[in-house]
Amino acid sequence: MPKITVIYDQNCIICRQSMSLIRRTDWFKRTAPLPLQDQKIIRKQYPDLRYEDLVGAIHVETVDKRMLVGFFAVRYLTRFLPLLWLLVPLLYLPGMNWLGPRVYRWVARRRYAINRWFGGPACENDTCRIH
Repeated sequence: MPKITVIYDQNCIICRQSMSLIRRTDWFKRTAPLPLQDQKIIRKQYPDLRYEDLVGAIHVETVDKRMLVGFFAVRYLTRFLPLLWLLVPLLYLPGMNWLGPRVYRWVARRRYAINRWFGGPACENDTCRIH
């Protein structure tokens, strides 16, 4: 069965925690995590993806080779992670195609600051910057 590639920001604490949740709930081993910092692999497998775009949002390559970004990537992933199935109806409510991407972008733009709100560092070892 084809894997779902999940491209995420390894320097972002929230992104890493999200990826950890994905790994723990991926009981059927459907996902293949790929840090966006692994540019050698990304340039080879996804030559059309730009680093600047990858830094801004999670990217998911679906089983049928489509690339989904941000909210739509997260929504797609929930269908394959049994513990997150309860979220699926919520994510498909009327209006979520409009609201979901806006909420996702708001969080993504502030992800390093959000780490500080919860008492954590904005980043580790000065390896990231607010984008």
